[in-house]
Amino acid sequence: MFFNWFQKKKNTKGLIGVDVQADQLAIAHILFATKKEDKPTLKQCVYKELSSTDVKESSETLLKMVQSFPATQFSCNSVIDKNHYELLLIPPPNVEPDELRQSVKWLIKDQLAYHIDDAIIDMFEIPGQQSARAKLIYVVAAQKREIELQAKLLKNSGLDIASIDIYELVQRNIAKLFEQDKDGIVMLRLHEQSSLLTITCNGVLYLTRTIDFGAQQIKAVLPLSFTDSAFSDSASSNTESAVEDSDEEIELFLDDDKEKHPASILNDQAKLILDNVILEIQRSLDYYVSHFNQRQVKKIVFSPMDQEIPGAIEYVNEMLGIEAEFLDFNHYLNVSKPLSREIQVHCFEAIGLALRQDGTKE
Repeated sequence: MFFNWFQKKKNTKGLIGVDVQADQLAIAHILFATKKEDKPTLKQCVYKELSSTDVKESSETLLKMVQSFPATQFSCNSVIDKNHYELLLIPPPNVEPDELRQSVKWLIKDQLAYHIDDAIIDMFEIPGQQSARAKLIYVVAAQKREIELQAKLLKNSGLDIASIDIYELVQRNIAKLFEQDKDGIVMLRLHEQSSLLTITCNGVLYLTRTIDFGAQQIKAVLPLSFTDSAFSDSASSNTESAVEDSDEEIELFLDDDKEKHPASILNDQAKLILDNVILEIQRSLDYYVSHFNQRQVKKIVFSPMDQEIPGAIEYVNEMLGIEAEFLDFNHYLNVSKPLSREIQVHCFEAIGLALRQDGTKE
C-alpha cells in the first residue's frame, strides 16, 4: 500500500500477514500460487485475544506468536488501526503530476485532526469513470507517529516489514481469490454492529462504505442458529486458535453437498432486517455502475460468521439476483485441515494481508 517504504521481501514466494487490533492479534502465512489456476496455500494462522489495550501486553504476545512463523525467511504486511487513517474520495486538483501530492495535501489539510506536515499520504486512481462527471481519486492519510509505532511493534517482534495496508485493500486482496473478480465483487466484512462494504473489480478498489448493519443484527432475528460441525475444530480455545500444515501434500476436506436452506424459512422480522443490508448493497451497486461505467457485479461475498445463518444467503440472492455466499476460506485456499468458523472470523484480516502480492498498483 502507500506505506510501502520498508525493506524488500526476503522471499517473494509468500508473505506473513499481521493484524494488530485493540482486542486481538492475528497472524497468517501464505504461499502464493505459482500458476494462475492454482490456489494460494495457507501454511499457518493463529490468533490471540488480548485482555487489555496495554502496549506491553501486545508486544509480548506478538513476540511469542511470531516465534512459530518463518519470520527470518518471509517479510510481513500489516495494517494500520482503522481509527488511525482516513480514506478520502476527492476530485484531483488540476496540476502537473509532480505537483499533485503537495496540492492534495493542501486540499485535505482541514479534514485531518492533526497537522498536515505530520501526515503520510498516498493516492490511487479509479479507472473507468464517466468523462461527463467529475473524476475522483482515493487519498489515504495517516499520522507519521502511528506508522512509526506500528513499525516499532513489528520490528521488535522480529518481523521484516514489507508494507502497511488499509482494511479496504485487505478486502480487495481476498476478493481476488474469486474467479468473479474479473466481473466485480461486493464484499462485506461483518463486525458485530457494522460492516465494511467494498466493491472491487480486477484487483481495483472502486467503492467503500461503512454501513450500520452487522453480524449481531443477523443473529438476533433468524429462527435457526446453530454451529456447523463441519467447520469446527475439536477442543478449540476461546482465547487462542491456530492451524499449521506439515510438509506432506495438502488435502482438502470440503462438504460440497452441504444442505441449502430456502429463503422461505426466514420469518418476517429476519427478512425486514436483511432488507436493510440489501438496500445498502443495491444503492452501492447503482452508484458503482453509473459513476464508474461498470457492468453489474457477479458475486456478493459476506465474511465468515461463527455460526450458520440458514436462509440468509438464499434471500439475498433472491432479492438482488446476484450469486451470494458466506466466505469459507477452505474452498479458496489450500489448507492441511479445514479451518473452523472461529479461526476464519478472527483471522480474516490476517489472511487478507498475507494475500497481498506485489504487482498491484496500490
